[in-house]
Amino acid sequence: MRTLIGRIAAALAGLALLAPLPLRAADEIYRWYDKDGNVYYTQQPPPPGALRAPPAPAPNTPPPSPTAEPRPERVTPRIAPATPAAAKTTPADASTARTPSSTTPPVAAKTPPADASTARTPSSTTAPAAAKTLPDAERPEDTTTSLARGLEAYGRGDYAETVAIIRPLAERGDPTAQSRLAALYERGAGVEQDFSEAARWYRKAAEAGDALAQQSLGSMLGEGRGVAHDDAEAIVWWTRAAEHGVAAAQTSLGNAYYAGAGVGKDDIAALQWWRKAAVQGFPPAQERLAFAYAHGVGLERSDKQAMFWYRSAAEQGLAPAQVELAERYRRGSKPDTLTESVRWYRIAAAQGYPPAQHGLAGAYALGAGVKQDYAEAARLYRQAAEQGYAPAQKALAGLYLKGDGVPKSRDEAERWMRRATDGAEPTPAAPPSPVAR
Repeated sequence: MRTLIGRIAAALAGLALLAPLPLRAADEIYRWYDKDGNVYYTQQPPPPGALRAPPAPAPNTPPPSPTAEPRPERVTPRIAPATPAAAKTTPADASTARTPSSTTPPVAAKTPPADASTARTPSSTTAPAAAKTLPDAERPEDTTTSLARGLEAYGRGDYAETVAIIRPLAERGDPTAQSRLAALYERGAGVEQDFSEAARWYRKAAEAGDALAQQSLGSMLGEGRGVAHDDAEAIVWWTRAAEHGVAAAQTSLGNAYYAGAGVGKDDIAALQWWRKAAVQGFPPAQERLAFAYAHGVGLERSDKQAMFWYRSAAEQGLAPAQVELAERYRRGSKPDTLTESVRWYRIAAAQGYPPAQHGLAGAYALGAGVKQDYAEAARLYRQAAEQGYAPAQKALAGLYLKGDGVPKSRDEAERWMRRATDGAEPTPAAPPSPVAR
């Protein structure tokens, strides 16, 4: 018992928290916010103009693009063996590469029909009589139209119709339909979730050259979902998709080179793949490129470039980048930077991201950028703690031990510290992407 309480007390060391302002006993306490997002607890009803929830953050003007960004070219990424001739294409250049659209039909279906004024050859002028007389309503629907109908059904939440439309196309060998059917199995939309079945359909589409399926199959191999974990094979499929310009595959490939997973560790190769995806506007790659600048991964450190890329990802809604941006502003310790830190914490916390909830709670506990409020800190710590975020569990235990913002309780303090120590409740992973990956 004493050992556990000692650990809680140690976790509180250095916080320098001031005692909270006491609240008078009352039958009812009102909680409201002002226009700056500060929270108040009063016994009187809120004044006119008071807000019942924190205000939405003000829009932030994007910074100008960095000038003369260094582009290290010391080595070329070591990639897996070339793709078979049937599926091989020229690697996409970073300045023009685009992630293939989820609704892109197979290559054969993309070829436009010949113009009637120029296609009159002896072989093309004679058509079967049945084809000339069939009404439009009785003509078989082409693959592109069927796929579009399937995705439209998915968009309105009719997953059963989506499966009914896409499965026949997949069984006939259409790689785009196979990739979409695999995504339905991965997500459990319209069918029972089945990672093994998802991997099977992804493999069929990947082997037929579908770049999105190649990326997804690589991810399942890298995570061991539905198939045996195999980093080396994941590299092969990520490389094929990356060469087609799929930003997610380029990012995964960069991560693999950085970690040395399935391939030799190579910071320069990691940097180059991250950059290819980042310049396409892919937020996870922008966050990784910012990380490279912040820590000198494959290039010289640059806080200016790190801030630029973190902001680029944060403004597209990537919560980890938003928290990193908030942490960097918090370290500035000036009133304006602390206010900006709180703004980014709030944006990320609104997405339910535990590190952001923890960071915002810390701001309320210390009164950094907001008015000090232990009750609000406890509420936010609890949100993160209930998702299994250990730092928030320890902080909440500390509040219970001291009675800051919550009733003083050694039992509750011990319970939360035990949960943090046991690590029995990891933060849940993000759900798989929908069909339109």
